[in-house]
Amino acid sequence: MDIPSKFGIPKHEFRVVFGRTKIEFDPNKEEGNRIKHGYSLESAVYLLNGLLSLTGNSKPYLVSDGFLENGETRHMHMSADDSGNVVLMVTTMRPDEAVRIISFRRANENECMIFQQHTGYRNT
Repeated sequence: MDIPSKFGIPKHEFRVVFGRTKIEFDPNKEEGNRIKHGYSLESAVYLLNGLLSLTGNSKPYLVSDGFLENGETRHMHMSADDSGNVVLMVTTMRPDEAVRIISFRRANENECMIFQQHTGYRNT
């Protein structure tokens, strides 16, 4: 069944997930992300799990519309880390309902301004 076509929307803009979504990353990219950006991809899993939980997370959160890169739909997510710094992660969806974290880093100055405009949160 081609549900996106029935709703008249592109496949890359449609996602309904009930229940068993998991968040993952490529363990071979873990060290590279730590070296390049100073953040662990594993810590991105922790942050995103908290943001997506239904337990009343109090951190501000902003997600971009989907965009195509390297043949896949990706999203940028911004929030605050445990130290209060605005961070940005890039994700994509895998066919097995897994959110794959591609990159995780501290947001740059322009990204922090955009985040503040949308959420009111000021980088510490």
